[in-house]
Amino acid sequence: MDTMDGGWTAIQKRVDGSLSFDRTWTEYKNGFGDPEQNIWIGNDIIHQLTKGNNSSLYVSIMLVNGSRLYELYDQFSVSHEAEKYQLYLAGNAEGTLGDGMFNTGYYNINQLSGMYFSTLDRDNDRNTKINCAVKYKGGWWFNACYTAFLNGAWPPDYWTNPWYPTVKTGLSVKETKMMIRRQ
Repeated sequence: MDTMDGGWTAIQKRVDGSLSFDRTWTEYKNGFGDPEQNIWIGNDIIHQLTKGNNSSLYVSIMLVNGSRLYELYDQFSVSHEAEKYQLYLAGNAEGTLGDGMFNTGYYNINQLSGMYFSTLDRDNDRNTKINCAVKYKGGWWFNACYTAFLNGAWPPDYWTNPWYPTVKTGLSVKETKMMIRRQ
């Protein structure tokens, strides 16, 4: 609650690999985990909290060396289930993490704004050859496939590019958080 004057609601948190984020559509819809450890609050709840596009998104990654990197997105929302929990990002992104979700600089092939949520049993990404959620073992707003992905397989499993190019391997990640706040 102390981050940037407080008022944040955690929608995602990971502190270790004790909980797999390789889950079904229904599990991501309803949410899973323990708020004190590892949690996905649920896509239905994220939609309810962000409808109207009046929310900011704060993403942080703590590295194993103790440093914390963050990115703050001005506008963040997620549509309802009938629209496949489509992600909406707008405005500025600023911080020490770098923008891995909106203006990625990779010819929009990995821009996540406008993407639908994908899980192991619902392939909604734009990759025509694979289901990104199956290949990378976690649900997310994949494009083809990603430059930012906080729900990947936790080490010692292989988790590549949690937040490219700033964080290139999951081995350097100690904790991830996604938090939202009404503006």
